[in-house]
Amino acid sequence: MGTSIELCLGNVSLSYSKNHMGIDYGFLFQASDLTRRKSDLINYEYYEENPEDQQELDEAEEVFARPLSRVLPRLNLLGYTLEAARSEYEALLAETEEISNEIDIEESKKKYLTFEEFCDLACRYSLVDLKSDYIEYDTPDRDIIAQRRFSTDIDLFDRVPWSDNSDLYWSEASFLTAKICILSAESMLQVFAQNVENSEVEVTWEFGPIVHAGWVQREAFQAGARQKQKVLIATEGTSDTRIIQRALSVLRPDVEDFFNFVDVDERHPYWGTGNLVKFAEGLLRIEVLNQVLFVFDNDAEGVDAFRRLGRLSPPANMRAMLLPDLEEFREFKTLGPEGINTSDINGRAAAIECYLDLCLDQYPPAQVTWSNFKKDIDAWHGVLDFKESYSKHFYEQSDDQLKNGSYNVSKLLKLIDVLIREAGLVTPAI
Repeated sequence: MGTSIELCLGNVSLSYSKNHMGIDYGFLFQASDLTRRKSDLINYEYYEENPEDQQELDEAEEVFARPLSRVLPRLNLLGYTLEAARSEYEALLAETEEISNEIDIEESKKKYLTFEEFCDLACRYSLVDLKSDYIEYDTPDRDIIAQRRFSTDIDLFDRVPWSDNSDLYWSEASFLTAKICILSAESMLQVFAQNVENSEVEVTWEFGPIVHAGWVQREAFQAGARQKQKVLIATEGTSDTRIIQRALSVLRPDVEDFFNFVDVDERHPYWGTGNLVKFAEGLLRIEVLNQVLFVFDNDAEGVDAFRRLGRLSPPANMRAMLLPDLEEFREFKTLGPEGINTSDINGRAAAIECYLDLCLDQYPPAQVTWSNFKKDIDAWHGVLDFKESYSKHFYEQSDDQLKNGSYNVSKLLKLIDVLIREAGLVTPAI
């Protein structure tokens, strides 16, 4: 008979393979998602009679499981967005309409569901409520009984673009699988996420049984971002790297494994904006295939370097960004030749330390001091006073204080979310 493996959302199957691994979905999960679940594919009577094989049973029950809400950030970072799902659906719809026009006049008149209607149908009921009990084939009115609530929506399901396995169902959950799961697993996860009641439904990849049966080696099932999916973050200095690395780890742990950083434990290998641009030039010359995101401070020197790198026309696997403009920086205390003023420091003095909590009892209100004028961008460059103290205060916070304490991470969260979005725009080299 063989052994199957499925990627599921609740009791709805999104991807199925038999006697082989199929698509590698390890990137949807992290190592902490490894757990054990009882499986219908395991002969538990054998293990009751042979308790010495407990370790073998433990391995047979292995599965990766993660709530849908925590899978979505990983999908979005990789470009598996709702808009990507829309594009996939519309391509399938166009293909279905073309085939219908060629082989069936009546079928060609069918008005297929729009993408919005498709999502609405898929999300009509929470996946938590779907019944998965098996309805025997000889049961009277089996189809209607198996369809349950969906039996009143058959006309709508008939308007879903063609699906290979549309008649293979035996329960309410399998009916939805057969009729609705016509897109890639990644796209279907986005579709089902449109119902907020599905947010805590688990995405599961039950691989233990197929490994136990000997079809696939255990080493093939690893959680985490794949090497080709990772983005190298290159910054101006050690402080930038350490702050971003820790912020990702503490505030956005669901995607931290998609990022690599240059080791700066001893010293930064290309400190300063000029050296960072030179580093980029070097990577361009050797046509490096890694995905790289260059991150510049949102100050005058950073803006200047960002523009210089842009003139190098980096390929799609390399991208540059500035730390984001923030409303909090529109009116910031500054000190210059004309004394103390309130100025907009976006693009002029917003180094990474400005995105930290700047309320320290032992220091006066945060202030930027103007230092030099950058002719190339016609702007003054400024530096945050006591910036090392703000960094030190950040490093002194425990993870729990950053997540749940009084430390203000609002600006840091905005920075990290922009960085994640920019990283998602970096594409692998062809």
